[in-house]
Amino acid sequence: MTLSFVSLAAAGAGAQEQEPKTVRIDTLNVMDTLYHLSGGGANSLALIDEINGGVVLIDTKRRGWGQAVRDALDGVTDLPVTTVINTHAHPDHAGSNAEFKAAVQVVAHENTRANLARMGANAASLPRFSLLEDLDRIELYHFGPAHTDGDIIVVFPEKGVAYMGGLFPSKATPVIDTENGGSGVAFPDTLAKAVAEIRGVSRVVTGHGQPPVTYAGRGRRETGANRPWRGLMTWEDLEEYADFNRDFLAATERAFRAGLSADEAAAALELPERYKDYGMEHAKANIEAIYDELANR
Repeated sequence: MTLSFVSLAAAGAGAQEQEPKTVRIDTLNVMDTLYHLSGGGANSLALIDEINGGVVLIDTKRRGWGQAVRDALDGVTDLPVTTVINTHAHPDHAGSNAEFKAAVQVVAHENTRANLARMGANAASLPRFSLLEDLDRIELYHFGPAHTDGDIIVVFPEKGVAYMGGLFPSKATPVIDTENGGSGVAFPDTLAKAVAEIRGVSRVVTGHGQPPVTYAGRGRRETGANRPWRGLMTWEDLEEYADFNRDFLAATERAFRAGLSADEAAAALELPERYKDYGMEHAKANIEAIYDELANR
């Protein structure tokens, strides 16, 4: 199922009509209970919890996108959003928290709670744990600093799906938010712990990757070589991404020990051929962040 829903935002009485906000929704399992929502910031996931009569929403997108998300969900369920899970505190992931007023529980790592508080947002915080039971079970994992110091991985073990948030935005250099506890030095170890400890996941949803174009349940299907879940990553992709961050760190450490400046290290950066298609937009910023950490050891 692939649907697009439009919500028009108004700034108040007499305000001019703003650009339409569109959220695309795709089903991720044959029971049509787990959905991928794209547009308006980071990717989001929504689990329809019929037993308890609510929707679990993972990341709420930018501020002002709550109604567009709700409009998209209205195409598949009339249940309210009762639980919000924030993978971390950045506004493209948590900006619309306050727009889901029916949510009785907002779940985040304790460091994310502190980061949200510094940003002026409100959130109830609970430590990592599991939610729901049986086929709808959700497991939350925190393995240490990386993108921020409060990143969590959301796993649907019975569906074989994990949502990585900012820990795996796409096949590209990540953003390292040092002001909110992020660490380029710890990033590879944090990903390695996730790879080693999480079991049973075959499909990985990235924080900013493309939406799926093939999926189970209703909607267009593809066969043969195109049958895999294009638009989603596999567990092997996550393993490769962990290797990428470790190789990036190793190259940066070599440059640091050789006395190169951060600018020189960025210009001389060489990584294995298998990463040739990776986006490198944040390479220089990440080298600078790693240099700062190494200098302060």
